[in-house]
Amino acid sequence: MSKFILSLAGICMMSASAMAQQNCCGHWEQCEKTIMCPQSCPETRTICCTEYRTEQRERTYTVHRMVPVRETRTSCYTVMVPHQQTRTVNYCVSVPYQEQCTSTYCVSVPYQEQCTGTRTVRRTIMEQKEVPYTVSVPYTEQMTGTRTVSRRVAVQKTRTITVDQGHWENVVDPCNPCCTCRKWVCCPVTQECPYTCYETVCEQVPYTYCVTKHRCEQRTRTVCCPRVVCEQVPYTYCVTKHRCEQRTRTVCCPRVVCEQVPYTYCVTKCRTEQRTRTHCVTKYRTEQRSREVCYTVCTPEQRTRTYEVCSHKCVCEQKTATYCVQVPVQVQKEITVNVCKMVPKTVMTQVWVPGNACDPCCNNGCDPCCN
Repeated sequence: MSKFILSLAGICMMSASAMAQQNCCGHWEQCEKTIMCPQSCPETRTICCTEYRTEQRERTYTVHRMVPVRETRTSCYTVMVPHQQTRTVNYCVSVPYQEQCTSTYCVSVPYQEQCTGTRTVRRTIMEQKEVPYTVSVPYTEQMTGTRTVSRRVAVQKTRTITVDQGHWENVVDPCNPCCTCRKWVCCPVTQECPYTCYETVCEQVPYTYCVTKHRCEQRTRTVCCPRVVCEQVPYTYCVTKHRCEQRTRTVCCPRVVCEQVPYTYCVTKCRTEQRTRTHCVTKYRTEQRSREVCYTVCTPEQRTRTYEVCSHKCVCEQKTATYCVQVPVQVQKEITVNVCKMVPKTVMTQVWVPGNACDPCCNNGCDPCCN
């Protein structure tokens, strides 16, 4: 590869020199040249590689196992044994007793007293007012109308009937030839028979009738309207009054007049009086008494008991286990690789051959005598 690069560098230098000499006298010539070119070719090589194979092996290990062991043990313990005993105790009690006491208290005694007051009374005053109103005055008007009248009309019609025009015959009795009997022989005859029937006929008949109608008339009447009148009391206050003006009718309105009317009412008042009463008061005195009391006393006592204890003992055991391992092995293998080699190659190239500057054959000479 390095030779190929050097040869290419030489060719480039030669080309550069040739380009530099283009302005001088000379000419190009074809020549053969051998160069080294890289070429890739397969090649078989032997290499050493590492492979792994599986091997089965055994190992021994120790297992610790806890084995339960039961033991019987004896222990001493103390218990408190209760005993009943009796003793005399003194105690105090509060004995209630009644005692008469006198106390003074105040009560409110009601009594009646006459008072005079003033109140406002509202009364209604009736006033006469004239108000217009509308009434409906009836009047009679004659009108003409048409009504449907039904009547019965006689109609002649015919119908087909069947008439029995038979006759009697003497017939011998088959059971008794000496006896004869009469028998009716039927002979139906059909014939047309006229008859009269009545049919209903509707006719439009004009008639005159009276209708009562109403017309509105404006009249005036006098009605009583209550009007409420408010009068001023000795104190001053604001009163809002409403005055209704009816310009089309006169009404009677109630009027409320406030008057001062004296009246008598009862007021309950209370005055304080002091009174005396006697009542019983419960008091207590302390007395000392005695009684027998039972109580429990606990005495310690030593006792022995037997119990079982479950403990665990560690036992070691040897066990064998099988396991697999990967063992490396060196193996020789042949592989094919591509190898780059330099191969000689002949190529045609142009070489610049410089000439004499004064040569008559030179067309690009630098000498003035060169044409």
